[in-house]
Amino acid sequence: MDKPPAWKGILVYDIGTTSVKSAIFDGEGKPRFSVSVPYKTEYPRPGWAQQDPLQFWEAAVQGTREMFALPEAAGLSIEAIGLSGHMNGSLPVDAEGNPVYPELIHSDSRGGPQCEKILSRFGVEELYAVTGNRTDAHLSLPKMLWLKDEETGAYKKTRWFLNSKDFLRFKLTGLSGITDYSDASLTGIFDVNKRTWAWDLIEDLNFSRSCFPEVRSSIDSGGKLCKEAAAVLGLPSGIPVSVGGGDASCATRGSGISAAGEAYISFGSSAWISILAPDPVFDPKKRMQNFFDLNGKDCNICGTVQSAGAAVDWVIALLFGNTELRPEEYRRIEKELELRPIGSGGVMFLPYLMGERTPHWDPAARGVFSGLSLSTGRENMIRSVYEGVSFALREVTEVYTDIAMPVKSMKLLGGGVRSVFWQKMICDILGLPVFIHPFPIHAISLGAAMAAGVSIGMWRDIDQACRAVSAGAEGIIPDPASTAAYEPLFAAYKKMYGALKPVFDDLRNTANVG
Repeated sequence: MDKPPAWKGILVYDIGTTSVKSAIFDGEGKPRFSVSVPYKTEYPRPGWAQQDPLQFWEAAVQGTREMFALPEAAGLSIEAIGLSGHMNGSLPVDAEGNPVYPELIHSDSRGGPQCEKILSRFGVEELYAVTGNRTDAHLSLPKMLWLKDEETGAYKKTRWFLNSKDFLRFKLTGLSGITDYSDASLTGIFDVNKRTWAWDLIEDLNFSRSCFPEVRSSIDSGGKLCKEAAAVLGLPSGIPVSVGGGDASCATRGSGISAAGEAYISFGSSAWISILAPDPVFDPKKRMQNFFDLNGKDCNICGTVQSAGAAVDWVIALLFGNTELRPEEYRRIEKELELRPIGSGGVMFLPYLMGERTPHWDPAARGVFSGLSLSTGRENMIRSVYEGVSFALREVTEVYTDIAMPVKSMKLLGGGVRSVFWQKMICDILGLPVFIHPFPIHAISLGAAMAAGVSIGMWRDIDQACRAVSAGAEGIIPDPASTAAYEPLFAAYKKMYGALKPVFDDLRNTANVG
């Protein structure tokens, strides 16, 4: 029998909020196959969100073995391994690279009191001028300080503070103490002007300098697949592993964004909008985040909506009593939502289930339904959540206009984009041409694959990689009548947070409210 033809690919691990996606791309940037292995997020208290990093590795192993068991994988040779993972975390490991505490992930806001301590010591203006980011409980720094203040035993064992993809790289290569510019620049303790750790702040907060890892570009080499990991994965040892990047930086390049005015929305449990710029952009009102590109040079100007797909999953599970609906069941529900009028029968929703980032940066903010009556049905409530998240994204686009970076078009990517109903709603609410990524659930992994390809010389740089694997996107345009109908609703939406902020602050001081 003839042997199957040999072909070469790039293996990518993308650590998401709910699963690790293992994927293989060919040399043209097309996803050949992928496997997602889920794991749990623990919510021990309101505002707390943590994960066991060992589950990242277990999920990667399972996904790899499942892919290579496929007949289509016969003859496949892996040229490089790329990495991506959720950002804003705090993953403390010891000198051997082992976790000493669960990772406090991006949605964790337990570091609120530490934020107040940091701000009272340095001030908002000083910190923003250095880090390019507002000090917020969702960033890494308050979580690091919380560990130092509240979990002294774990802190004393900590050798490095990492992010999710850095831990997985350690499991692959045996090398720890390395991160990349994108993750480092979104910790809240990185000097974006000097492109190094903010050593003065680190010393003032009495952290050990040695806790902060070496910073490399995402496109650099991060080591090679070690024998121990290779044996577990069922792969040959010695495969090059790139440093990899945070999920948002990988999404930018995976989306193909390069020109001024182009932006993308990455839709998952949370959502973010990002635009590339040659340097950090300092928003006078400090609403936007700055973090570096995969090349370690350009900068992402980014606004984040904390609860996006997570808000829809939550309300559907709550009202339908099912946390594991199949895709066809979501489509059936959305067919019903299409029959409901714009405005959800007078119901409006603030999607601040885990606090909010852009533009409010308020960990005390919470989700709110407004306009409920005895005639309100669950479909109107669910549709209002879709609309509320879309309005939150519209607020982010308005910030870009304020800082002289107006958005001219938008690409959509991520799992939430599979909803045609939501695509159209976002297009109408934003009032912008919208393009659907040809591989919407693989864009982050594609960016990580590009970085891995550059790291082994497959492409000269990340710009050439983007041009080489760029694929067309399907476009839709807003319906003028629908856009006009949403305008007064959006105006009302923008009033809700300001009116309710005193209530959020009062509730934050109530016992057992995070």
